[in-house]
Amino acid sequence: MLQRSQTLFLLGAFVLSVLLLSGPLARFTLDGSEFVLKHSGLYNEEGIKEAVTTWPLTMFFSLVALLAFLNIFFYRNRMRQMRISVFLILLNAGMVAMMFYYVAVARNRLEGAITVHQWRFIVPPVCMILLYLAFRRIRRDELLVKAYDRIR
Repeated sequence: MLQRSQTLFLLGAFVLSVLLLSGPLARFTLDGSEFVLKHSGLYNEEGIKEAVTTWPLTMFFSLVALLAFLNIFFYRNRMRQMRISVFLILLNAGMVAMMFYYVAVARNRLEGAITVHQWRFIVPPVCMILLYLAFRRIRRDELLVKAYDRIR
């Protein structure tokens, strides 16, 4: 039953989560030099890694992407699919908080830097919306199956 609408929502959340692993989260400009905060750390314009390590962000991004992908194939167990969807919504909320935390850490490390957030900051809230829509569709399917069981 992969041709359901919730599969598209979960696939969208997976693709957006993978996009978080591909580029910068924020850019900092300090005295003419530019620094980039990625999921793997803070880098200067030469590509040399600074003292800020962000391995928990990498773990969060990877975990959300992996669970969103695996959740597509749990269609035989709708209750598990709903639980994982709710868990993923909570993980995305934690991811937003963690992203803001690491931007604040990098901003404190680079005192006086001008911060520009990249478009990747809106990805977790969009993923949360997609996961909520998937949760509602999965729940609708579960209620429909229960209604058919009562008729029999």
